[in-house]
Amino acid sequence: MNKILYILFVCTVLPLFSKAQGYTMDLPRLKTFPPYQIDREKRSFVVSWEARDNSVARSVIAYVGVERTVEQDGVQNVLETTLKGDTTLSGNACKSLGINAFVHDYMTGQGWYMRMGQVSAKGLVFKPDASLPQDWTPVLMSPVFDASRDGGKFTIRFTATVVDCKPGESVTLVVRHWADRRGTAMEEKVVELIADGKAHEYLVECSRGMNNENVSIQAGVTGSTVLLSGDIEIEQRLEKGDRVWHSVALTQMNRPAGADFTKINELGIKVDTMEVTASFGASNVLDYKEHRRKGWRLFYTLFQMITAEDGVSTRASLYSDPVYFEE
Repeated sequence: MNKILYILFVCTVLPLFSKAQGYTMDLPRLKTFPPYQIDREKRSFVVSWEARDNSVARSVIAYVGVERTVEQDGVQNVLETTLKGDTTLSGNACKSLGINAFVHDYMTGQGWYMRMGQVSAKGLVFKPDASLPQDWTPVLMSPVFDASRDGGKFTIRFTATVVDCKPGESVTLVVRHWADRRGTAMEEKVVELIADGKAHEYLVECSRGMNNENVSIQAGVTGSTVLLSGDIEIEQRLEKGDRVWHSVALTQMNRPAGADFTKINELGIKVDTMEVTASFGASNVLDYKEHRRKGWRLFYTLFQMITAEDGVSTRASLYSDPVYFEE
């Protein structure tokens, strides 16, 4: 593989969809308790938290994640995956992944998904449909992860091949990152690809990272076909003792005003409960022993959102403290 480091940045702030409207992070953290009724085959479990006022409608979002503690100082991966492709395919054959699909079957990592994408034997394929709006060009989305260290500076490294394009066309991928559900403006960088049919490695430098980042890689133009293969690595300078984490599954439940899901737990505390189903996750998503063999601890965390008194803006909480599956 001919591998050349080639970087072109155009940094912009998106005029649309880049900022959630009216978010304030002033709700208290939910006090959570250990998961129970864990069914690894069905990929489900029950979470609970100290009961809150049920006179208002409330959304509770649950993240299942894995974490590790950094053992030494230096630049290292905070999130990584290796693209494997679909081994049932051969040559240049591609298979559609539909509108939305989690892609853990085609890579080593968990929690990544793709919209309007395709897969081949070599990796994930971006082949925009010219009949659809620009917003519907293929996009690969990362899990939520922590990029708050080193002043929020981090890099994204990936390998791409321009498989097909119009003569003389500039082929691009658009890399964005933003704080998940926080309303923070995106940072967008446009990467111009080398259109010679060979695989090249690209490096994107980012700033303003937070502790709940999403990264997306999206096709920049229609009429071209781009293959992502090899490794995707997100790196940051870390210090010994730092906590690194990323999500592997998530779910959301909306509680209408007046709904009562409370019970008294074994500690005599009145709690609300919610069943979390991670059926879209990898088959081993709740296997904490397997995660631990790979150096990770499996946990869940919650945060809540309600509509503010003005009826338009949203009030939200920070993440709850992590609760671990093996404890």
